[in-house]
Amino acid sequence: MALSHTQEEQLLHTIRLLAAKRMRIAAAEIGTGGTFAQTLSAAPGGAARVFRCGLVLFDTDGMTRLAGVRPALCRKFGTDSRESAVALAMAVMKKDKASIGVGVSGPADASGPIWTAVAVQDKRGCRIAVSEIRPVQGEDPQALREDASAVILSLINGYFAGEPRVLAAFQPAKRWKACYRTPFPLRLLQFFLPWRGDTASDVIVKVLLIAAIAAGAWAVGQLSGDMIQTHESTLVLERAVETMEQEPTEEQVSSLPEGYLEKFAAAYEVNSEIVGWLSIPNTNINLPVLQHDDNDYYLNHNFEGEYDPNGVPFMDFRNNVRELDNNTLIYGHNWESGLMFHSLLEYMDVEFYKENPVITFDTVYEESQWKVIACFDAITDREIGEVFDYVNYVRTDNPERIQWYLDEVTSRSYFTTTVDVTLDDPLLTIQTCANDRYNRKICLVARKVRPGESVEVDVSGAAENTDRVTPVIY
Repeated sequence: MALSHTQEEQLLHTIRLLAAKRMRIAAAEIGTGGTFAQTLSAAPGGAARVFRCGLVLFDTDGMTRLAGVRPALCRKFGTDSRESAVALAMAVMKKDKASIGVGVSGPADASGPIWTAVAVQDKRGCRIAVSEIRPVQGEDPQALREDASAVILSLINGYFAGEPRVLAAFQPAKRWKACYRTPFPLRLLQFFLPWRGDTASDVIVKVLLIAAIAAGAWAVGQLSGDMIQTHESTLVLERAVETMEQEPTEEQVSSLPEGYLEKFAAAYEVNSEIVGWLSIPNTNINLPVLQHDDNDYYLNHNFEGEYDPNGVPFMDFRNNVRELDNNTLIYGHNWESGLMFHSLLEYMDVEFYKENPVITFDTVYEESQWKVIACFDAITDREIGEVFDYVNYVRTDNPERIQWYLDEVTSRSYFTTTVDVTLDDPLLTIQTCANDRYNRKICLVARKVRPGESVEVDVSGAAENTDRVTPVIY
């Protein structure tokens, strides 16, 4: 690749800067034939001082065997995707113990878009910038490859020159962790068992470790998988709470979408799918609420986006968090360990309601409190009993439909309240499982506190609903 005089000067400056910082570059390329590596290695002035390794790959087999990318990721994203570019950058940086990893992903004939990823590990932590280079009609494929190489050099130069536009393009690596972080169960196996790529000393240490564990098993026992996962889940939730308690940095605030509350800045940096925070007094429900494009993902993924059977509370994918619908649905598991929405079942007792008639659900756009109006149980399987189709009540302009829902939840509630509700009040329905043989769902319903309205609730008139409508199983 022929560099302009300005590009060559920038490159030589960067090489000298990296050499002074003792930082090294490693690259893995698919679709560019090693164009970036050729450019860097041919630079005058001793690029060997900063260039660790350049891999030219052509298929997923090369990605796994030579670069060390997880086979599952290769199968999922192929060789021409931004996820593969990120995976290559992180894999080659780790494999060759470099400070900068470059990943390139694209079709071998450069007929389509080329994705580049530049990962930098320095005192700011690990950050990644991803770019897409699209071909121009009639453009020579080699020109597209050279464009990709030029973009990579520009990102590296701009990063170490402190250019604001380039620094803004580098996002925390944790946002891409699904592309490079090995799932926890596999990491655990790799830690204890001899694995491909281990040195002889690594294998010896692991064998001795296994022997020591086996010898000491009679004394310490073996923690169950559920206990380990519960511990991991608890740590993740504790870290989530920490993101809300810490003061966000200016950088975190500047990365927020327009309209977001600043207090969500640190949490947003960890998971951009956060939509709110739910708190219920006198329970352990002080939890983030996420939203994916389906209602399955967060059943078994946690706040940090990793697989976790304990899941995390999530908002129905049909709800609009910016402009709340007639009814916002939030789901969460009920684990006997006490995690997630286990304590929601306390509201089946009217005395607990009297002590805790108001809950807090802040969206990323608005802080708000909600007055509880009902707690009911329902069945969603017609083969078991009467079905109350509350999960499909989200938004409507029909007053009769709104009144139907209000009548249903209050008539089924375990208690009656003195809280007034109008057809214009946004509602919040929180669901968990009863964990019984009927697969009942327990739901808490609250209406939003109106502007200027007191949050105080007169609970003296609340009472057990002895005539409540119950599923036919009773």
